Amino acid sequence: MTPTARTHAPAVAIIGVGPRGLTVLERLVALAAKRFADHSAESEGPALTIHLIDPYPPGAGIVWRTDQPESLLMNTTIGEQTVFPDASCSFLGADDEPPGPSMAEWYLAAGGSDPLDSTFPSRTLYGRYLRDAYDHVRAGAPACIEIVEHRTKAESVIDLPAMDLLVPDADSTDSHTAAPGTDSEPHAPAPEQLVRCQDGTTIIASAVVLAVGHIPSAQPEERARLAAFAELGGGVYLPQGLPAEAPVAEVAPGDRVIVRGMGLNYFDLQTLFTHERGGRFVPLNEGQLRYQPSGLEPHLALGSRRGIPYRSKPISHEHPRSDWPLRYFTRDNVALLAGLDDLDGDRFAEARFNDQLWPLILADLRLAYYRTLSQVRPEAFASDPGRLREAIAEAVSRHLTRRTWQETHPAQTREHESAPKPRASATATEDAARQGRVTREAFAWFEIEEELVPDPADRMSLHALLNPLEGELFTSREPGEPDSLHEWMLDFLRTDLRNSLAGPTGCPEKALFPVLWQSRLLLKELIVAGHIDRVSIDMEICGWFEGFVSGICDGPPPQRIAELLALAEAGIVSFIGPDMRIEENTAALESSRTDGSTPRPQGPRPEIFTVTSAQAVGSITGGVVIDAASPTNSVARAADVLLHGMLERGQLTAARLTLDDGREKSLNGLALTPRPYRTIDVEGRVHPRRFALSIQLSSMQWGLAIAANPGVDAATLNDSHAAAEAILDLL
Repeated sequence: MTPTARTHAPAVAIIGVGPRGLTVLERLVALAAKRFADHSAESEGPALTIHLIDPYPPGAGIVWRTDQPESLLMNTTIGEQTVFPDASCSFLGADDEPPGPSMAEWYLAAGGSDPLDSTFPSRTLYGRYLRDAYDHVRAGAPACIEIVEHRTKAESVIDLPAMDLLVPDADSTDSHTAAPGTDSEPHAPAPEQLVRCQDGTTIIASAVVLAVGHIPSAQPEERARLAAFAELGGGVYLPQGLPAEAPVAEVAPGDRVIVRGMGLNYFDLQTLFTHERGGRFVPLNEGQLRYQPSGLEPHLALGSRRGIPYRSKPISHEHPRSDWPLRYFTRDNVALLAGLDDLDGDRFAEARFNDQLWPLILADLRLAYYRTLSQVRPEAFASDPGRLREAIAEAVSRHLTRRTWQETHPAQTREHESAPKPRASATATEDAARQGRVTREAFAWFEIEEELVPDPADRMSLHALLNPLEGELFTSREPGEPDSLHEWMLDFLRTDLRNSLAGPTGCPEKALFPVLWQSRLLLKELIVAGHIDRVSIDMEICGWFEGFVSGICDGPPPQRIAELLALAEAGIVSFIGPDMRIEENTAALESSRTDGSTPRPQGPRPEIFTVTSAQAVGSITGGVVIDAASPTNSVARAADVLLHGMLERGQLTAARLTLDDGREKSLNGLALTPRPYRTIDVEGRVHPRRFALSIQLSSMQWGLAIAANPGVDAATLNDSHAAAEAILDLL
């Protein structure tokens, strides 16, 4: 018989128990412990059963498994992680004690001694924190709360037939529907849900929480074609995914590997092909390294759309991450732009990013850049740099009081030159629309900037910072040759490493990092609170600002840039250039084919792929292609059994956005109500007992974090608290 997990007590099923699922569990346990404080488990049985469904250990999940290599690092510091509410959380009472430690508190209690705000811990260390946090939650649960683990995958969630004869007719739209985007509860009691699992277990639950995180994604046509060609010709194609889960053992020593993507996934792969194959990085002066090969490494050719990695974080032991107080992009100024007394009332600001918010962020960026430049290179100024600060303040004052269309002139100002530009294919109209409008004082700003900072190389150029290869053309990729992409990249990496080690106070470009970091945090708050226009979020924040911020803020620790530089100098890594194009080499395929009975010769794989860049002459060949770019996480491309099936049956649907011109656009995330994020089906009906958190919240939030930052009243913890409250109110 198929096992069925059924109890007389109400049951909740949490599907996916990584960091996000863990925070829901913690809130359910904490709130249920208060609600059922008088319940006697000995005489009445459990008051609540919580089923945890995940094939990987609760807390750590698949991403933070504790058996992955210790050399794989997080992209955030020890001090930036927690899964427990703290005193900053608005839902905790003044007398409530924090229910558990942040990662920093846990680390110090365990005897850790590395600096909390400048140490990028291993993924396994974070996994151990999450596992201990889960054990802490479970140990603190009262006897009336039963927690049941299911080390398996959920494959489907269906509604059981309603048995209440008083339920109105099923066709009654008044009882069974709610408008999309609302959180109104249907009048009729919703049926329980049946969760079917891969191992045959079925669970009957009063409420279900989908916290599945990263899920497999269907391959686009081009990637599927590369995979088929690799299999046909004896090559290897590794699709997008978690590097720690990738079959990197298939890549043999000496194989020539074409890597598409130079983000965080690449740096994990770099570690797996070097650290984990016996190579050693020997420290040199000024943070640089020298690589001693083991002989087991492949040869890596790196490329991406921009051709460079994200800028490394300016975080080191000498320069730990610290907050930068925003002077112009503030809640008060956003309220002023919207004509509101504050942002805490019932009215929404409905702010547009390009027109209203970007000029404030730009002012903060300019202030940080030129303040730092005046401190580290005062000779760059022709006269008093204080005049720039005055010009910035005056521009903001005018922006806050003159915001109408008549006072904006996108075609006549150069303000957009200070913002990162879209791809060259965009029209001038698209350029102006994407970069936003500015007020007339932009003319005065540029005059003052050019007068006070005569050398253009000293002026702030966000576009050049993000796209330094634009307009470059290289006649060689070889080391030591004139006009070589390889030599340009070495200079770029050395400069970025040196600037990161100088920190935000020692380098004007790195002074932008804390400003953008803080700006992103405030934007996230404004988006969750509903203060930014939904079209502006999609077309402007996600359309261009997200990529810009990621290029500056989401790069690796400086250590990884030092390692990449050492590998390039050692001949392990070469560079492809921007806008890389991968093609199948059919001639190489024909020469490599066998009759099927002859084993492939030992040694490097046949080089059946060719890659080129429009900005570097020649081509590079390889027998292995690795897609190291992060997956899009679009629910429309979901390839797992659970979400794909629920989407196919119409139980879930992708969120849709109505643009300014009336067209509708599908978004990557699920259609959900506002917090507590109940799911909406394809007919627009809200399911009162089904909730979704984690990455699939992307239609409601921006830049979803792993878990939560301590001390900031984290949205993640508020999400979980709201879901837990809503669930308990149903029981």
